[in-house]
Amino acid sequence: MGYYIHYVPGRLRIRTPILHNNPGKTDEFTKNFQGINGMVSIKINPVTGSALLLYDEKKINCEQLIGILEKYGYFDLSRSTTSDELIEHISEKVLGVAEEIVVSALDGGISEV
Repeated sequence: MGYYIHYVPGRLRIRTPILHNNPGKTDEFTKNFQGINGMVSIKINPVTGSALLLYDEKKINCEQLIGILEKYGYFDLSRSTTSDELIEHISEKVLGVAEEIVVSALDGGISEV
């Protein structure tokens, strides 16, 4: 499992191996972030290792939250994948499989009905 990040104003979703099936870290994460001025809501899915942070942009911004995540060791931005990169990676896989299917069909010939 790797690191993933997706951001829209007021909403930050991360996936991190630190929270994956780790109840102690999940509880610690929640306690650390509940006390931050501007946090509106925190939802953690320990099965996927993801956390959804909803926050008030007038009190705290995405960059500050990422800094806090890195400071506490929950996240590593330099090793993370964005949604655009994830989509590109999946698209490349799908196109590769499609190409194999087409080449295989052409190599075997197309039967007439």
